[in-house]
Amino acid sequence: MPVSSLHGPFGIGVLGVEAMEFIDFLCDGGFHAWQILPVEHTGMCNSPYKCISAFAGEPMLIDPRMLLEMGLVTGDDIFERKTDVSDVFVEHDVVREKQWKLLRTAFARAKDNPDSDIYKSYKAFNPFWQDEYALFVAILQHFNYIPWYDWPDDGLRSHDEAALRDFREKNEEELELHRFIQWVFDMQWRKLRDYASGRDISLIGDMPIYVSENSVDVWSRRELFGADEAGKFTAIGGVPPDYFAPEGQCWGNPIYNWELLEKEGYVWWIDRVRTVLERYDVVRLDHFRAFDSYWRIPGGSDTARNGKWIKGPGMALFEALNKELGDLTLSVIAEDLGIIDSNVEVLLEKTGLRGMRVLQFGFSGDELHLPHNFVEETVAYTGTHDNTTLLAWLYTLDPEERRKALFYVGFNGDWFIGGPNCEVAKAWMHTLFMASSSLIVVPIQDLLGYGSDTRINTPGTPAGNWRFRVRAGVLRDIDTGFYRELHMAYQREDFVTKFAKKAEDDPTG
Repeated sequence: MPVSSLHGPFGIGVLGVEAMEFIDFLCDGGFHAWQILPVEHTGMCNSPYKCISAFAGEPMLIDPRMLLEMGLVTGDDIFERKTDVSDVFVEHDVVREKQWKLLRTAFARAKDNPDSDIYKSYKAFNPFWQDEYALFVAILQHFNYIPWYDWPDDGLRSHDEAALRDFREKNEEELELHRFIQWVFDMQWRKLRDYASGRDISLIGDMPIYVSENSVDVWSRRELFGADEAGKFTAIGGVPPDYFAPEGQCWGNPIYNWELLEKEGYVWWIDRVRTVLERYDVVRLDHFRAFDSYWRIPGGSDTARNGKWIKGPGMALFEALNKELGDLTLSVIAEDLGIIDSNVEVLLEKTGLRGMRVLQFGFSGDELHLPHNFVEETVAYTGTHDNTTLLAWLYTLDPEERRKALFYVGFNGDWFIGGPNCEVAKAWMHTLFMASSSLIVVPIQDLLGYGSDTRINTPGTPAGNWRFRVRAGVLRDIDTGFYRELHMAYQREDFVTKFAKKAEDDPTG
């Protein structure tokens, strides 16, 4: 479940009270981890996979109530932030406008008291990426969020040092605002992670393979992404036609200049993976197959069909990561879905990372994803954020396929009845939990027995995604005792502890 999908009074889930309550719910159900979507700063398209920074946190996830506790906003400010926002789904534009206004108010009050501990703590916060990030966001807002490659100022667009120096001098307070916001995000995130750790809940993050074309990463180091000074990209990323999109997906993200990255010792990637592993206990590495070979679409294309497979960095990247960051096998999950060939399978085996299995795929012709074929070195899902819900998927099957699927899990009741604790969902949970995969992940919609209207994302569609929210109180309807019993019945320990113990018992790996 994304953080943004939590219920709460601010039109979007935040890193505060409701997040901690959700961790309590996980404990009650015997769960050991919470997997979320990326929490990095999202661009105007609202997709967490199109972030304007590979490192900075999303300002919309900051909890205003913690700013109130710090004395940086008032009760009236909080009341204004709460009004006219939906509690059903995320209205990104409304949330963004209200949150930025509140954050500016908090910053102004912090700045008015330079002798306070808050101000001193903020000034001491200085991650390596923040100055360039603050500069980029300040320019982005200065030009009303138009992409960097359309900025009217040639010097700022081309990253000219004299032009950037002049902008910094004229807008230093705006740059400070963005540094301050990232300090607040970091402080609230650490508080949430400490709370989760205290309840033995691991946080599983998600790292998109690509960054947005309109990001500080591309603007400041365009040579790493095959972009010229005008923002023209030689190639963009995507995938050919597959299960999710019959026409393929043209993501628009620039692809990497892997030759240059290799010459630089993969420093950018090392910094990125180090940062996400400091933020999460475990991270899912998105689109793993592209490290073996990636779908290269000519720049300017509007369809994925014109692409071709190009060899990726392969094991050289993972050797560099392991050398600098230590063995990643316990802390990284490989998202090895889509069009997978033997070369990808060999790379996954060499890295030692756990791959993924998705129950829905198993009943659509791919026997590898049938639960009785799951192996321990995998993470199993009923579905991912790109799938529809379990009940909606059952609805889409033709009658004979549905009969076979329900027979597989030993269910012969009324499959159409949904809602929390519906019997058909429980039958699928039994089947999933008894599989051999080291970790089982269930979308919150499937615990709640929801239908297709709660789907988080439909790949290949430009609008209507990333809006789902859990309503207040509905988690109380879930039978946590049932899930505690499942964990005990199938001896599902804390997976981090389990794998660490296994590594100690077997020094050969």
